[in-house]
Amino acid sequence: MKRMPTWIAYAALGPVSGPLAAGVVRNWRKGERVLAAFYAVAMVEFFVLAPVALDHLASVAGLR
Repeated sequence: MKRMPTWIAYAALGPVSGPLAAGVVRNWRKGERVLAAFYAVAMVEFFVLAPVALDHLASVAGLR
């Protein structure tokens, strides 16, 4: 059985979170810890802060 291409694992995460996860993993392996941390912060913002901000905007606009 052939080895699964790396991009398939990242594509399974989604169109936004996949490249962010790839950035964390690849930069961590290359030893670029600061750049990996930037990608990790972007993932946290995408998963935590974006839904909170959208919820707040929806409540302000009267959509909830």
